Amino acid sequence: MADTDLNAGALTVTITEALSIGHDVPADARDFAQVCTHTYAGILNSSKRIIKLPNSNLNEVVTFSNDDVNNGKFIIGDVRYIRVTNLDGTDALQVGLDDEASDACYTSVAANSSIIYTSVVCEGDNGGTTLDNATALKVKGIANQQLEVFIASV
Repeated sequence: MADTDLNAGALTVTITEALSIGHDVPADARDFAQVCTHTYAGILNSSKRIIKLPNSNLNEVVTFSNDDVNNGKFIIGDVRYIRVTNLDGTDALQVGLDDEASDACYTSVAANSSIIYTSVVCEGDNGGTTLDNATALKVKGIANQQLEVFIASV
């Protein structure tokens, strides 16, 4: 029988920032461009979903657990990278982690992505949370707003 095991790969994420500030004297112009690359080793699982929000309430779009994968939960200790992209070019989308204690870490993005990775600390009015103790990823936007969620885990 043929080998059917999957082999883990590396997820490489590259963020490119390009900013040039001109000046009347060309020699005094400034370039603030930078490329940041991070590699997450051992990735064996990934999930990519397009979600259409049913309403403007706070919606739970991903759930996490320490050991239970039932009902589509992700094992929190295995998650290495999460990207939420607002596919709406106009309306803002609040993205955040819920740790059941503080319901914190909401950021607002319009036509952009919000990236969460292992050990990131998010601050909010209600304290803060990390990916390590999150129980859910929640979003709030407008009815019928679309977003994309990508999760990579070991």
